[in-house]
Amino acid sequence: MKLLMNLSCALLTLCALTAPAQANKLDDLLQKVNAEQQQNRAKNVLRKDDFMGDLTHWQDKLKSAQARLNLAKTQVSEKGSFFEGNEKILTTLDAELDLAKGNLGELFGVVRQISGEFAGSIKGSVTSAQYPQRDDFIDSLAERKALPSISELERLWFVMQQEMTASSKVATFNTKVLNTAGVASEKEVTRVGAFNLIADQQYMVINPESELLQPLSRPVPSNVQRTLDNWLDDSAQVKPFYFDPAKGDLLTVLSHTPTWTERIKQGGSIGYLIIGILLFGLLIAAVRFITLGKESIKIQKQLKQLEANPNNALGRLFAIYQSNRNQTTQVLELKLEEAILREVPRLERGSSVLKILAAIAPMMGLLGTVTGMIGTFQSITLFGTGDPKLMAGGISMALITTVMGLVAALPLLLIHSLLHSRAGSLINIIELQSAGLIAQQAEAEAYQQMQGTGKDPAAATRQVNKLETHDRVI
Repeated sequence: MKLLMNLSCALLTLCALTAPAQANKLDDLLQKVNAEQQQNRAKNVLRKDDFMGDLTHWQDKLKSAQARLNLAKTQVSEKGSFFEGNEKILTTLDAELDLAKGNLGELFGVVRQISGEFAGSIKGSVTSAQYPQRDDFIDSLAERKALPSISELERLWFVMQQEMTASSKVATFNTKVLNTAGVASEKEVTRVGAFNLIADQQYMVINPESELLQPLSRPVPSNVQRTLDNWLDDSAQVKPFYFDPAKGDLLTVLSHTPTWTERIKQGGSIGYLIIGILLFGLLIAAVRFITLGKESIKIQKQLKQLEANPNNALGRLFAIYQSNRNQTTQVLELKLEEAILREVPRLERGSSVLKILAAIAPMMGLLGTVTGMIGTFQSITLFGTGDPKLMAGGISMALITTVMGLVAALPLLLIHSLLHSRAGSLINIIELQSAGLIAQQAEAEAYQQMQGTGKDPAAATRQVNKLETHDRVI
């Protein structure tokens, strides 16, 4: 407690000593603030005196601005009245103009419509190659907002009449033609009506960028080219001619038609295999036709002679008969059947191979189509279906193998049928002669038996007649 009392006394003594010093500082601050306020009052008084001195000047400026404003309002009012008067005059003049034009306004619309339609037709017309610089005039007439003059109407009529007249004639003229390298040169061009242009014995089309003539990107088919050459040799006579009513579009499509060589290349490796199958089958068929033809000639010769010739199937059959004629009928029949069984495979050789090849060819074509369609769908997966030509071209290339397979199978089937029929006819001749030989042997045995048993000769004769009748039927 004593300690706290001592500390309190010390603090009171310190505050009593510092109070006079703080009071002096506050007095100085108060005097400084008072001095600044007096200075500000003096400045404000000076500002007020300056403003009051310029009051007359600003009042004069205000009066001048008000005078200009009143003058501008007066001018606006006067010009507004003048504008309204001009509007009335323009309305009156428009009415007078419409009255003066009469039907010319309708004529102007018709001229613009006809010019626009005609401009589109002559831009792609082949006659523009002979009569250039018509497009600009027709385009300007179609876009014009003023009435056309009489001379312009007459020129429009002349151009239309010129187009109609040119479409009925074959004309020759000189103009610039682009070659395959893109170099232009002056050449003689033949125009066939409004359909085709011909130069250097080639069909020409108009280049849309340079508006010059150029040949087709690919040659036309050979039959079309031959017809064109014949017509150009003597165009004065009436001869066949291929013309394009689409002004070159159909010829362009026709020129891009793949040739047989290109079709075969589109078939790929499977297409070449199908062609190999066809050629192999034709080779076998040719060999068999030649062999069967020779065999048929030899058999026909053998039928006309009794001496057996071993160079043909029937001769070998006769040789077996002659070497076994002392045998019984049953033994002879077995010998002849054995000989026929040996000859049949020789005559039918190659027939089964042709049948198999005819069955394999369309299956190979189907395989090529399936693999081609797989490739087409892979292309669609990568590039999408935005280009229908890509998908159509892939499908066309895929189907070509099916066509090749069917084309190979049809002749092979026909040839197989012909060979089988040819071999069958020869086999029938051999079997018929074999049956006749057996019947002859049976007849001889029956006659011998009747003589040995002492039967009635008339009965034996009747039995022989029956056998002979049976032989003739066979």
